[in-house]
Amino acid sequence: MESLVKQMSVNLKRLHSLGIKKVAVGLLQPIGCFPGLNVIFCRTNCIGLLNVISKDHNKMLLKAVQELNKEAAVKSVFITLDLYNSFLSAIETMQKKRAEKSTLMNPLQPCCEGNKLEDSCGSVDDEGSKKYSLCENPKLSFFWDTLHPSQNGWFAVYTILQSTLGQLIT
Repeated sequence: MESLVKQMSVNLKRLHSLGIKKVAVGLLQPIGCFPGLNVIFCRTNCIGLLNVISKDHNKMLLKAVQELNKEAAVKSVFITLDLYNSFLSAIETMQKKRAEKSTLMNPLQPCCEGNKLEDSCGSVDDEGSKKYSLCENPKLSFFWDTLHPSQNGWFAVYTILQSTLGQLIT
């Protein structure tokens, strides 16, 4: 993890040296919330122990970004996007709405999922038959598959990050 953050710092310095005035650096989202991993909790909760990995990575990255901004001698060249808390907030909001209205989809449940553990979303057999299933209403899902947010999921995260993203323009 430490070597990854160090390499990111090198790459960010390089971007700035090329004349890039503002760079958004995304923090790691809570990996314990990925449907492919939290299946062991029947997708009712995120796995806190796995989220510690994301938290530790993000602490190191935040420190590195602070150092880079000090070195740049220009106010906020590098801005962090808090994907971790944005994901958690969006998921929590969807869970609360779901508790009030049971027709909504569990945000920790993927919309597209393999029929068997070894099948992935989009896979087909030799005859071209689907080896996956889709949720009833993909527009209500947070995760498209066991790893990737859906359009709705990214929109929920974007809505939370919108004010931070506005800093890139100024």
